[in-house]
Amino acid sequence: MTSNNIDRRDFFKAAAGLGLAATLPMIPGLSRAAGGSVVVGTWGGDYENLLQQIISPILKKQGVDVVFDTGNSEPRITKLRAEKNSRRGSMDVPLLSDLDMYQVSLSDVLAPVDANAQHIPNLVNVYDQFRTPYSIPHIFSAMVLVYSTKKFPTPPTSIDIMLDPKNKGGTGFSDILFSPNALFVGAGTSPAGRIKSFQPGIDFLKKLKKNAPRVYPSNEAVAAAFKSGEIWISAMWKARALQWRDAGLPVDFVMPKEGSIPVTFEAAVAKNSRNKDAAWAYLNAMLDPMGQVQFAKAMGYAPTVRNAPMSDELRKRVGFTEAELKTLRPYDLAALNAAKSDYLDFWNKSFKVGL
Repeated sequence: MTSNNIDRRDFFKAAAGLGLAATLPMIPGLSRAAGGSVVVGTWGGDYENLLQQIISPILKKQGVDVVFDTGNSEPRITKLRAEKNSRRGSMDVPLLSDLDMYQVSLSDVLAPVDANAQHIPNLVNVYDQFRTPYSIPHIFSAMVLVYSTKKFPTPPTSIDIMLDPKNKGGTGFSDILFSPNALFVGAGTSPAGRIKSFQPGIDFLKKLKKNAPRVYPSNEAVAAAFKSGEIWISAMWKARALQWRDAGLPVDFVMPKEGSIPVTFEAAVAKNSRNKDAAWAYLNAMLDPMGQVQFAKAMGYAPTVRNAPMSDELRKRVGFTEAELKTLRPYDLAALNAAKSDYLDFWNKSFKVGL
């Protein structure tokens, strides 16, 4: 991936079951000694727990203590911008979705990745489709329609199931996924090609509001609502849906006939990082092939490096079939970034009000 929004389909094909490319050699001795501490901005919940379990130990061996700055993405974006002119920022490594990271990159607050590639030996194994000048890709997935198997013995096929009066009050969204929620529900009526506008999603959400949807503060809260039976329909990343199903929740998921959207979760280094050596070491650890496999097994997200040693079974589980690949709708990062502020106003001041 680049800032010009290259189509991700080739990468999804790799995760769908194509053979692994030959492992590229790691270049020893290129990363500088780290040490000290590194502050990582992330969402918390299951993702932070796995970062602690998988990535932190790698840094610990290098004498680096990892401290998490936990919260939603918008405060993280605001903090990076507000501290732009500070000599020493309070966050070393921001973690964001691809759309949010692109937005941050426009503020010139991120250190260039290519110019610091010698400090990220594992970068050589990243799939080219996901390379950007300002970030590294950690994990990726796509959004699916999640449904309760108790309510739907036969899988629904369309996003319009949310609009059915019989399902009034049964749809739940995660508040932290406000942008992908709209892109997903609006994918079917977006013009052919890249999704360039939130408007189709806004139009759908306006109709859906009459059917009393619910909004929860986190992905984990959505899972709890499924468990209690409070909701029976949602939009969520496939990786999360796999996690919920494995945990025993009565849910399954489908790619709706209207289409779906891919997502990459990325990491970057703040230009005013207090410990750039440790920050680059953290990014390198996120691309560790064994760590990537652990994330795939534990969380269902697909790796972003060629040399992750996945079994065929795991590759099939976290990847996508050819039929599913055809439903994926790439989106225009620049166009959506320009419209994001207005859409967020709609989400907060119109859609959520009164729910």
